[in-house]
Amino acid sequence: MAQLESTYGVYFSYNPAEIKGLTTSLPDSTLSTEKALRQLLQNLPLSFEKVKDKFYVIKKANSRFVELQIEDGETGVPLPFSTVRLKGTSKGQIANNEGVARLIIPAGKEQWLEVFFLGYQTKSIWIDTLSAVSSLKLNLYPEPLELNDYEIKEYLNPGIVADPKANSFRILPQEMEILPGLSERDVLLSAQIIAGVSSNDESASGINIRGSSRDNTLLYWNNVPIYHTAHYFGNISSFIPSSVGALDIYKNYIPVRYGGASAGLIAIQPRNSVEDKISGEISTNMTHADGFLKLPVLDKKGSLMLAARRSYNDAIPTWTFNSYGRKLFESETRDRQGLLRVADFSNNLNFSDLNLQWNYEASSRSNFSIGYISAHSQFGYKETNPQQRINIEQAHEVNSYGADLAWNYRVADRTSLAVSMAYSDYAMAYSFTNLRNPSDTSDDDTESRSNTVKNWEARVALTQRFGKGHLLSYGYQFNNLDIVNLINTQNFFEQNNAELIDSKANVHAFFSDMNLTMNQDFELVLSGRLTLLESLQKTVFSPQIKLNYNLGSHLLFKSSYGLYHQYLSTIKESQFTLSNAVEQHWLLADSEELVPLVENQQLSIGLIYNYADWLWDVDIYTKAIDGLLARNLGFGFTREDGFNQGSERIWGVDLTLRKRWKYFRTWVNYNFQDSEVSFSNLFPNSFPSSLNIRHQVGWSGSYSKGAWEFSLGYTFKTGAPYTSIDNVRLDDRRPPPPPGQGNPGDRQYKLRFSAPNSIRLPNYHRVDASIWHRFKGHNWKGEVGLSFINLLNRTNTYAVSYLVDFNRNGDVDVLERTKFFLRFTPNVSLRILF
Repeated sequence: MAQLESTYGVYFSYNPAEIKGLTTSLPDSTLSTEKALRQLLQNLPLSFEKVKDKFYVIKKANSRFVELQIEDGETGVPLPFSTVRLKGTSKGQIANNEGVARLIIPAGKEQWLEVFFLGYQTKSIWIDTLSAVSSLKLNLYPEPLELNDYEIKEYLNPGIVADPKANSFRILPQEMEILPGLSERDVLLSAQIIAGVSSNDESASGINIRGSSRDNTLLYWNNVPIYHTAHYFGNISSFIPSSVGALDIYKNYIPVRYGGASAGLIAIQPRNSVEDKISGEISTNMTHADGFLKLPVLDKKGSLMLAARRSYNDAIPTWTFNSYGRKLFESETRDRQGLLRVADFSNNLNFSDLNLQWNYEASSRSNFSIGYISAHSQFGYKETNPQQRINIEQAHEVNSYGADLAWNYRVADRTSLAVSMAYSDYAMAYSFTNLRNPSDTSDDDTESRSNTVKNWEARVALTQRFGKGHLLSYGYQFNNLDIVNLINTQNFFEQNNAELIDSKANVHAFFSDMNLTMNQDFELVLSGRLTLLESLQKTVFSPQIKLNYNLGSHLLFKSSYGLYHQYLSTIKESQFTLSNAVEQHWLLADSEELVPLVENQQLSIGLIYNYADWLWDVDIYTKAIDGLLARNLGFGFTREDGFNQGSERIWGVDLTLRKRWKYFRTWVNYNFQDSEVSFSNLFPNSFPSSLNIRHQVGWSGSYSKGAWEFSLGYTFKTGAPYTSIDNVRLDDRRPPPPPGQGNPGDRQYKLRFSAPNSIRLPNYHRVDASIWHRFKGHNWKGEVGLSFINLLNRTNTYAVSYLVDFNRNGDVDVLERTKFFLRFTPNVSLRILF
């Protein structure tokens, strides 16, 4: 080819992979250029075509040649050295100094070209819309949002990516490849594939980051704080997969512009980029169905997104629903003689979600958006046991909604402004009723509890770029919080009781973040947040520092230190609900004696090696947390003891190893975590946290080729610690009733626990699998998924608890209740896109 270019004064474009291994002879040098090429290729599976002037392309018949002229859409100036890449691969090309890129794309299905240039919005081109030889002028427009250098790199698969330091991670559900156990792209379940991000109760809502409680992680939808994150008592995310554009996870640090979390942050952005065509999809699986629609508006400068979802298991029970029901409500209850007590139960659950988002890009420098999100969940439960005269009902309802306004404006080439206002409203209520006589409600015992959170939040931030790669951000955040907890108890034999905790306060915060790029190898980030809590009449300062250094072309040292303060946390309880899930009640820090401010001092150091198809990522971290409540330990404390404060010390290791081949990816995550809790006023010695899972190993493998994707995964966890009991003691001084004139149950008995968390549950093992298949028709495409959670149907123990009861002889007895994780759970999904 080089000799022909010299002989005829022409230029060839070709894919070296397509001509590798092919042999031929030089043509007769007296022939014209095109006749010489015909002679050269006559016995080869290749063809040629003249693009223009002296440029020729040589390719296979089913390949496509693309020539792109990449320019600034506002000025028309070429963008030299832009990057053109085949989406989901490392194949691509860098444009020349005139902004021209030429490449040959081999045949394939569902292929997209992505064009990148720093500071400009990424542009995508669907290959199927191009002819065999295409010359296009492509306009890129400046990125109108915040000025940042956030570079995305593939971490585990094309839809699970990270910044270059692997300090933050991004889930892109619309681009994500298959994960084991998932039939659809549930973002909160997908997030748990990241090392250090897990759920000890196997749920979507139970995410704890590096051993911290779930309420220590803040969750946002766009700019709206979210307090109800999942349905079916946490098993299904309350975010419609088709409406999610990206989910960002922060575990090494929390961006300084966000306040109120002490362990981590999950920020979700809706899928509503401005495009010039209508798109939509319809999805269904074995628990719910949803729809998504996106419309261009306002002369294609705006976009309207609508997504809605509704469960249908209240009308049509399925295998998946029944499996969730068993996990939520079934348990084994045995007395001291080992006799199993069995009760019949029935439940009725339903949920619905609605997402709306309107974006308007007045220019490449200005973006305005309005959003709305709502979630509703409701269930009813009945349990009966005629032999034990058990007749119990429970009702549960959650309503959550929020709205936000946002404006992003590029003031100048090096300065941008972001302004937002949001409102979040969360209301949860449930009741527990003991029907002594189903035909007479006058002697019922009823316990009802409710929790509401109202949060107005406003934020303004200015970002400036200066020098060579330096970045400065600063701003102000305001929150108006109104938190109410109400407990009503109505007992037939005892006095009724009501308990109200009502807290209102404003929170003001000023924040600043300075990113100093000293040179191409050294980066230093200094951050700080000054917060005034009116409820505590207290001001706290939260400093952060991050230091990253390139030890080599493929090896990076990373580190971060931060002091984080959390003013909104939860109390957790399980004894007033019949489900196996733990109820959370949000409280505002308004008293150092009652509800304290949670403080976490965290240090993390690590190394990341990323070369070719290999990735090694390791972090060592330590945490010192103060402001924990004893009520969350699960020992049935009284109100006085329950609000005793304690501390926790955590250290651990996160390790990820990934290897990628052409069609196959595999990765292994390992987490070591050790944590000790101290409550000096209640216990003389420290003890392991209930979330202390010492060792956790996860292996995943995926194979993708053509229209098929397969995935298999295995998870191992050491058993969680729990507390056994020694005996039962009498808890009051009333004399026993005369024989035949009373019930020993009228007296107060209390469990006497052994050393806290001194016993561990059996180790946890689970194998998951998934299969996805893609297909398409005219102007539409589809996807069908099949998943299996706990493929081998292993029995994994979730928790063991105890309660006082009386046997048939009227003697005091202790019941041991054992709860279990999901058994074998199949699911099928269907997704149609247009």
